Amino acid sequence: MSFAEELRAELIALPQKKPCCRTSATAGFLFSATFSGKNEVTLRLKSKEVADYALALLAGQYGQNSSLCESGRCGHRYYDLTIASHACAKRLQNLIENGVEHYSCDGCKSAFLRSVFLTAGTVSDPHKSFHLEFSMPHERAKTFMEYLTELGYSPKCVDRPSGSGVYFKDGASIEDLILQMGSHHAIYDLMNTRIERDIRNNENRATNCVAKNIERYVSASKKQLDAIEFLMRKGLFEQLDPSLQITAKLRYDNPDATLAELSELHAPTVSKSGVNHRLQRILEEAEKNGGGRL
Repeated sequence: MSFAEELRAELIALPQKKPCCRTSATAGFLFSATFSGKNEVTLRLKSKEVADYALALLAGQYGQNSSLCESGRCGHRYYDLTIASHACAKRLQNLIENGVEHYSCDGCKSAFLRSVFLTAGTVSDPHKSFHLEFSMPHERAKTFMEYLTELGYSPKCVDRPSGSGVYFKDGASIEDLILQMGSHHAIYDLMNTRIERDIRNNENRATNCVAKNIERYVSASKKQLDAIEFLMRKGLFEQLDPSLQITAKLRYDNPDATLAELSELHAPTVSKSGVNHRLQRILEEAEKNGGGRL
């Protein structure tokens, strides 16, 4: 079972105890529905389990005059849930005209989001990528984005010929949203995966940083050796300040030594910044005497 299927199964199993929460849940299902008649509403679903759950919920709210029709083509299976109810059609019209209702109860907010996700939501496997998306008609996508923004989320939207996708790609927002829907099991898998990825990314960044430092160190060391050899060839080495000659000889004899190691090789020892300053002066002397840009 995929992560998305596990999440849907968990959300379906959550109880709707309060009448207000059941009403909010029906609004979530209707949010992606369309009119198929004067007093008839149709909702297309891709999962038999979700379709059965929605049928029981909507039939309980608007009466038993409902039907579920299975169809499919090109390997895709759909379940069209039709509710013939004046009250249901009126509720859908109100959602279209006035947008999402403002729910005071936290349970109602969770129930609404849960139903919208079960109807129109998809989520990727967190081991591969972080992506949660709601697909819906263009005009309702704007309304839904405004509602999510009021809840403190920052969704993005992409327009397609078939409708709009309201989506999230950052793991933290997806975690918060799934937790808001009421998940207490799938959320742990998502959180653990995000932590693992963060640790792995930090390790990669640290490795890259070390590699860059080594690369810079090797490059600097080569420039210093080139400068010292240039001064020796030109007979300019003996004209350097005695302190620079000492540091130059130590670098020449220890091409792989770090600044800290060169510091310890001096007698008496010289600080790392002191060694670095001397090496910079050696480079400047070489460049000043025609050594080019080393």
